[in-house]
Amino acid sequence: MHIVIGLVVVAVLLGAFVLGARLRETEGPCPLPQDHPRRPATGRPPGEWSERLRPAAVPRRDHAHRLRPHQMRGRTEPVLPSDD
Repeated sequence: MHIVIGLVVVAVLLGAFVLGARLRETEGPCPLPQDHPRRPATGRPPGEWSERLRPAAVPRRDHAHRLRPHQMRGRTEPVLPSDD
C-alpha cells in the first residue's frame, strides 16, 4: 500500500514539473532593463510615505520631580521634508 501511495506522489510531482515546463515555454521573454519603470526624482518608491518625528522640548525639572515616560505622551513634532 505504501508503495502505491509513493508512486502516486512521484507521478503527481513529475506531472507538475512537466506542466510547469510547458507553461514556462509559452511565456514571453523577461523584460529588458530599459523597459522597467523608473524611480521618481525624490528617491522614494511611489506610494511610500514615511514621517520622521523629532522630540519636542522637554521642560527641565529637578531630579525629584522629573517627567516619567508615561507623562510624555504626544510630545513629538513632525519633521517636514526640506526642499533640498
